[in-house]
Amino acid sequence: MAPNGEIDRFISTEQTDTTESHTFKNDRLHLFIDGQWYDLTQWQNYHPGGQEILQHLNGQDATDAFYALHSQDAIRRLKHLKSTGNLHLSTIEPTKLTQSFRQLRTKLIQDGYFNRSIPWELFYHCSVTFLCLLVMFCHFYSNSTLLAILAIGLAMQQAGWIGHDYAHGRGTWMYWLCRTLTGTVNAFSPTWWSHKHNTHHVYTNNIGIDTDVANDPIFHLFFPTPDKDVWFRAYQHWYYLPVYSVLYLSWRSQSLQHAIKTSNYLELFFMSFNYLWLYTLGWQVSLGSILVGGFLVAAIVTATHQSEEMLIDSNLPFVETQFLTTCDARCDNFFMEWLWGGMQYQLEHHLFPTLPKYKYAQIRPILAQWAKENGIEYRIESVWSIWYRNYMTMKYYSNQTVNSQAAA
Repeated sequence: MAPNGEIDRFISTEQTDTTESHTFKNDRLHLFIDGQWYDLTQWQNYHPGGQEILQHLNGQDATDAFYALHSQDAIRRLKHLKSTGNLHLSTIEPTKLTQSFRQLRTKLIQDGYFNRSIPWELFYHCSVTFLCLLVMFCHFYSNSTLLAILAIGLAMQQAGWIGHDYAHGRGTWMYWLCRTLTGTVNAFSPTWWSHKHNTHHVYTNNIGIDTDVANDPIFHLFFPTPDKDVWFRAYQHWYYLPVYSVLYLSWRSQSLQHAIKTSNYLELFFMSFNYLWLYTLGWQVSLGSILVGGFLVAAIVTATHQSEEMLIDSNLPFVETQFLTTCDARCDNFFMEWLWGGMQYQLEHHLFPTLPKYKYAQIRPILAQWAKENGIEYRIESVWSIWYRNYMTMKYYSNQTVNSQAAA
């Protein structure tokens, strides 16, 4: 058997298509939001999140994805867009689970869970500032290269968590803090990252759409066809952890290319401070810290998704997709809670991405109770259990075929 059961792990559209199918002309883009069809054919060219995510949602109920990822300003602007009326398009009725989820979201908003807390914001910023100052002390005064690498690696990881939170959050001050922090500490492009990451949020673990699970040929989460197989797949459960370390190198490279290609001088301006800072630290500290930071992020963000179900051409409703493809991690001490940076509440984050990350712990019991009442599985495991299952997933797909694993 595969880590979650090979039959259960891959779900095709034939099993999961619970929404009505609609046929459109190839040159039109229609989304169903809040009981209305909207023709977004022209708007897609100006969509801040890019065209691709809208095109994947063409002909579907995008209500929950829309509210999960957009600000109140964007929600108000939608109301000013002209709907198509009924015309030839039929209404998509939400499932009972979807209706209940929308009620839950409304209640969480009313109860103030989406409001930001200044003390918590200061705590996270101070933790990153402290680590950056520690780097300077270690490097220039104590001459401890190893400690400097570890400190700046942690600073990069924690700055990544905060930038991730602000990229999802909405508002002018979060927009500027996101670009300032992620640019100066990590040299990341929030614009590039948002286009990639928002698709992951809506189409989590959808093969062919979610690029976060498209890691082949480096390592596989499925059995490839013979013409696309590689000999080193047999060893992926041994080398995948070292490979995780290059995550930040990849993101930095893609961020720089995107900012240059789109002439995003604002992001390039903030990135320049990071490269100047790393230059003063020397190549050993610079390279070492980027590898440490990348490893600390990759080992966490991959563990809560890639051992869960993989979807193929799935039209599952938003809420069911998140519960099927995401598992929470249970941290048993304050250090692990801080280290994971909110990603231990991965399901809460995927359902409510604009919710501040320090509020996830408060809504975990609320969401668990809601799941129980609505008959849907809420998955949570210890940190070590998730990491072990992640390793077993890599090992399973390192075998020649599914039959060879069964024989073993």
